[in-house]
Amino acid sequence: MQMRSRVMDFSQDWKKLDDRMFATIRIHRGELEYYPDEKVEVVSPSKKFVAHVLLAYDFKLKDIPLAFLEYDLEARSGETRQDLVNKLGKRYKFSQQPRDTDIVTVYLLEKV
Repeated sequence: MQMRSRVMDFSQDWKKLDDRMFATIRIHRGELEYYPDEKVEVVSPSKKFVAHVLLAYDFKLKDIPLAFLEYDLEARSGETRQDLVNKLGKRYKFSQQPRDTDIVTVYLLEKV
């Protein structure tokens, strides 16, 4: 019997999901945590595929470099760090908006 993969949801069809390898940021808010060597089913509004979790590393949100936030959230010209944190916060309930002191996990994944 084959074990079913857990699902990693994406709120939109980010361009990075077209890449063979990509990364994502997840805030610890009672979400599932994923582990290196685990295979997950990546699901966005129009994409669905299996990916291998290569790396999972915890940081405080304030320690994530601006360049990585720009990559992860597909920043537009002129967006500030706060704009990007607000964009990240759209995944979460109003009462659970991200704070600089929150612990986040950066996952590096590879399509299978």
